[in-house]
Amino acid sequence: MCPSIFNRFSVIQLVSPSLSSGEVPLQWKKACITPMSKVAHPAQASDYRPISITPVLSRMLVRHIVRSYVYPAIQQPPSGLHFADQFAFRPTGSTDAALITLIHTIFSMLTTQLFARVFVLDCSKAFDTVTHTDGEDGTISPTRYIQQLDQ
Repeated sequence: MCPSIFNRFSVIQLVSPSLSSGEVPLQWKKACITPMSKVAHPAQASDYRPISITPVLSRMLVRHIVRSYVYPAIQQPPSGLHFADQFAFRPTGSTDAALITLIHTIFSMLTTQLFARVFVLDCSKAFDTVTHTDGEDGTISPTRYIQQLDQ
């Protein structure tokens, strides 16, 4: 038996029970959280973003589910749902595509109207929440971890 086929077969054996049962093994849910700087010269805890390093099998399972179920649901949504302006979590979605669509829409509106109103919300810090206390399970908070790095 070829080693690459054997390895692929082993991965399928590990992932299939999770897909069948709808449950993810506890080990696949654990992550190593690493603080990454958001600015050139970080000076405080809010200058860092937590990055989760998750197990490879977990990422493989998520990729399979997204490609097999999420993308098809967005690309061919049930009647009554409209995802034409959805750019995140799509194979061809990006900030560039969102900006191009926005500019095209504005220019299209300006061909028939004198002005166009655009409302913009800055959500850049919306998900930058950091727990500032140690967890009950003895884990250290990102803030304290960063403080210990500075010492």
